[in-house]
Amino acid sequence: MAVTSGPSRREVFGLLVVASAALLARRRPQRFWPAMTLGLTLAGLSAVPRARSARWRCGPRWVMAALGLGAGLHLGVRVGAGLAGRIPPLAGDLEWFRGAVSSAPTGKRAALSVPAVLGEEIFWRSGGWVAGAGPVWRSALGYAAAQLPTQNALVVVGALPLGLATTWARRRSGSLLPPVICHLVFSEMTLAWPGLPLPSGSTRATQP
Repeated sequence: MAVTSGPSRREVFGLLVVASAALLARRRPQRFWPAMTLGLTLAGLSAVPRARSARWRCGPRWVMAALGLGAGLHLGVRVGAGLAGRIPPLAGDLEWFRGAVSSAPTGKRAALSVPAVLGEEIFWRSGGWVAGAGPVWRSALGYAAAQLPTQNALVVVGALPLGLATTWARRRSGSLLPPVICHLVFSEMTLAWPGLPLPSGSTRATQP
């Protein structure tokens, strides 16, 4: 994967869109879904020329690996969220996240996750400065740092293993399909069903 010396105008635009969407979602949690879906889709569209030259095919082993990796990441984040829900400051972050995600019905969340994930993976994993500079962990840190405008520690920390897994899958397989599948499985399970556990003592419904 070629490494560029610095961000292109398209990449700067995409990063600004991603950061703006995360900030709007933080300030207006009831608009979480339109903000994140539109923002991530626009970021992906900014990288379409780059994605056209990327390889999308992969073997069945990578498809199965991506499915398992996405499900495993969800289980890991679910366990972490369950522990965080017992710590007052983190419990507040968890309840905000659950409230923002639950601002749309389950079916709508499942549908909107598809363009959001596709746009996000095309932007972050199709190549260029935002994806290709340095080792896997550095790209993953950049991906996690892009979540900082949410001002939510759980979102930032949760993005790190997802960024590590998808960047690794992209570089090892040479294809965009495994990271897209991995991220889609993770998002559907985390944002649609079964979701994340609620913090202890929460007054919200127990199901998303």
